[in-house]
Amino acid sequence: MIKSVLVIRNDKIGDFVNTWPALYQLKQALPHASIEVFVDPALKEFAKACPYVDHVIVDNGDDKAITKAFAARHYDAAIVSRSQIRTYRLLRKLNIPYKLAPKLNWYQYLYRHRASIAVPKGLGGWRKSCMMVEHFLADHQIPIPKLPTRYWDLSHKRSMWQDYYGQQGEERLIFAHPGTGGSANSISPENFAALLAQVDRLTNINCKFVLTYSGQEIELAKEIYAQLSAMGIKVVMARPLTNLADFAKSLVAADMFMAGSTGPLHIAGLHNVPTVGFYAGRRSAPKVRWQTLTQSDKRLAFTPPIGRKTGRNMALIDLDLAAKEIASFLNTQYAKLQAVG
Repeated sequence: MIKSVLVIRNDKIGDFVNTWPALYQLKQALPHASIEVFVDPALKEFAKACPYVDHVIVDNGDDKAITKAFAARHYDAAIVSRSQIRTYRLLRKLNIPYKLAPKLNWYQYLYRHRASIAVPKGLGGWRKSCMMVEHFLADHQIPIPKLPTRYWDLSHKRSMWQDYYGQQGEERLIFAHPGTGGSANSISPENFAALLAQVDRLTNINCKFVLTYSGQEIELAKEIYAQLSAMGIKVVMARPLTNLADFAKSLVAADMFMAGSTGPLHIAGLHNVPTVGFYAGRRSAPKVRWQTLTQSDKRLAFTPPIGRKTGRNMALIDLDLAAKEIASFLNTQYAKLQAVG
């Protein structure tokens, strides 16, 4: 009987978010088992908020202490969703009956159990972790659960968070996050403001823009806020929250989330919020690889022309065309939301 499973995912926000479908499958398949995760310190509270996680161990950099913490939990299985040689060294002396690593890099051969993570065409990066879990479940002859349409149902908190962000009447809260996750240059504040202004003009809904930010991105958000305010467009700067978990919960208030390749964009996808992503132009199909967990008909993405010289230049995105598509997309989503309501 499997009583506890450790999932290794100690990297960035977006990567951890993309593990939620796999964590969902584990919890549904093993409802009485303790599903535990090993994460980056910045993700501690967010990981604790995940409804499919029972315990969190933080990567504090002290490998001896981490191995001791793992040993104390007496795991029946460890699923290495993020595989590094360091991870193998953390686990190698532990009496964990089943250790599973992806078929990636030479040190895959140090593990007895290995799973393919060759993602089928058309599916996002989130599928890799699911393939690991499905391999684990198949090895233990446990049925594989179907995935939900929404991974974090906080709809009962939506009105509370809408009030927090100042939503009034028939306003739709359009969240916009400047900057990127490091995969490309940012869209300039001037261009971002112009894009939002065009969307506001072209859409037939009542928009209020909410500018979110992290760290130094506040300066980009301030520039965009000043420009939109000068044009008489309804816009607010998001009020800072205590931690990432609270911010993640608050995104249930969004009627749309627009951003570059960032963690917040992926978090919005957990709530099945319509998302608009701006990604670097790469041959690895970024629109697919970095797609959010929002349902496919609620996702829109733009990239500059693919190429070594063009792919990272976000100024090459046709923002006039993007504004038209976003406005139409927003109108369509609003109509759907009205029909459901």
